[in-house]
Amino acid sequence: MNDATIRLWARVLRSIEDSHLLLLVPEGSPRDRVTRLLQVEGIGAERVAYAGKLPRPEYLALHHRIDLGLDTLPYNGHTTSLDAYWMGVPIVTLVGQTVAGRAGWSQLSNLGLTGLAAQTPDEFVRVATNLARDLPRLAALRAELRGRMERSPLMDAPRFARHIEAAYRAMWRQWCESARRGDRV
Repeated sequence: MNDATIRLWARVLRSIEDSHLLLLVPEGSPRDRVTRLLQVEGIGAERVAYAGKLPRPEYLALHHRIDLGLDTLPYNGHTTSLDAYWMGVPIVTLVGQTVAGRAGWSQLSNLGLTGLAAQTPDEFVRVATNLARDLPRLAALRAELRGRMERSPLMDAPRFARHIEAAYRAMWRQWCESARRGDRV
């Protein structure tokens, strides 16, 4: 978690009264650093809870304490976001300029939830705030996320395998054609 991410999250926390942040951060100086940065942004330590590395079942169960996830930047969550979706936690993301910064956009696109992807920091705060305040919408989204995952290309292993096989086949044909023409291979 870099300073820009923490500042952005602090903006969301300031816009949602009585909101809290739960972070997976190792004990010691990493937690102290995050606590200091949040305090500089006006977020008191009483609004932040921490968890350390947990066995997988406990890590997944931790998601039951989370209403809404906030993505990191400039590198979005990958596996952690997929875990959150599986456990019914929507993630608001800020679309970046790099592949790693567009993972959230890719995942949300595959889930049919592009409305949770923001193009600017101001929009990120607005999307997160609006969703956090719309409890019926948030509850409905949380209830349907696992099903969305199951029906999405994100979990369609046969489709993925077909596409990989087609790509390998196309590469092989291109190589064979180049060899046939006498191109350098």
